[in-house]
Amino acid sequence: MQQVERQWDMLKPSARAQVSLNPIRNWVEHVVPEVEKAGKQEGRPEKKIVFLLGDPTAYPKFQTPNEYKVMVANSVGKIDGYTDFFGDLKVRTQLAEVLSSHHRKLEADDIILASGGSGALFYATLALAKPGEKILMPRPTFPLVKAFADFYGIQVVFYDLNPGTWQVNIVELEYIYEQNPDIKFILVNSPSNPMGSELSPQALTEIVNFCERHNNLPIVSDEIYENMIFEKREFKFISDYAKTVPVLRCSGLTKKCLVPGWRLGWLALYGEGDTFKEVKKALRNISNILLMPNTICQAALCDVYKKSLDIIPEKMDELHARYKALHHGLHDAYGISVGETKGAMYSTLIINIEEFSDIKSSIDFAKKLQQEQNVLVFPGELFYGEKFVRLVICCDLEIIEEACNRIKKFCLDHKKV
Repeated sequence: MQQVERQWDMLKPSARAQVSLNPIRNWVEHVVPEVEKAGKQEGRPEKKIVFLLGDPTAYPKFQTPNEYKVMVANSVGKIDGYTDFFGDLKVRTQLAEVLSSHHRKLEADDIILASGGSGALFYATLALAKPGEKILMPRPTFPLVKAFADFYGIQVVFYDLNPGTWQVNIVELEYIYEQNPDIKFILVNSPSNPMGSELSPQALTEIVNFCERHNNLPIVSDEIYENMIFEKREFKFISDYAKTVPVLRCSGLTKKCLVPGWRLGWLALYGEGDTFKEVKKALRNISNILLMPNTICQAALCDVYKKSLDIIPEKMDELHARYKALHHGLHDAYGISVGETKGAMYSTLIINIEEFSDIKSSIDFAKKLQQEQNVLVFPGELFYGEKFVRLVICCDLEIIEEACNRIKKFCLDHKKV
């Protein structure tokens, strides 16, 4: 019998999947290798210095504390089966007590556990906006919510933060809302990724007042870096300023507890009466599809979170020292300045494009810095900004010193004559 030669046909992905893109991961997985393949400059330093992904555990001083590991090890066997899709009731009751304030008491039903802070943002976005509707996002900002919106056909309207201070321009917000009165919610992020900035009490008050003026527009607050601020200052939650405005706080253990791989976050709902009655139904529909996050980490959640409040200040002192070293090392660099950083684990280099001969954008800056000095940074365009690059500042001080020397040389090599 004659054998028929068969070939495998290439499957075509859905159109929706093709527009779903996280630009951060795309840069790491595709752009960095492409730049490397294009060729390094002769004489480039051999040692690679990477300031890319915000995984603190990749750096010696920011390893997961052993205390946390013991807590999780001891939680094995406490919750092995399915829980409520919002998460284990006992865990949510404990977390609600921790997250309650003198302004508002939370109940277990106000807490939805999720797969990291990203999962909490996913829940909030899908529960409040449907395809074709609009949401309001800061610029620059972390691109994840925009990726969710693109995937589900939700329109994003940006509001620009004031350069330098990265605070909110209320006049611009009012103008944007006047043009888009059908916006479903406003996203805020403090401390900020990528800028490392923190919204001031005045800015938080202005945002809440803005939302009150516009039918109590809901606030989705990305607080994955909560309490991660310099100089042991008290972190301000926007929910403490809201009297009638619904606030959906998205946070998790990922950053402040130095456990990004545990993938445990939460969505906390701050409102009164029936404010979230229908939204909770929607959230339950979504969580019924995705189910709950892993139960081993759920059982240890509150113990780890409470312990982190003792450990965070020491880690923030370490990060502050690194920011100071970066600032000092580049204070006399040509054509760039170090952006003001008040928290999180990031800093930025503000680029004066007009002072360089052949650098036309922050993408150009980042690619050439990799090719010539083997220093890897993220360009501002990945965060919907421009004329800056973002650095993760978790690495050891001697590496920051070496990076500063390379960056200064790079800037002089491209100086406009």
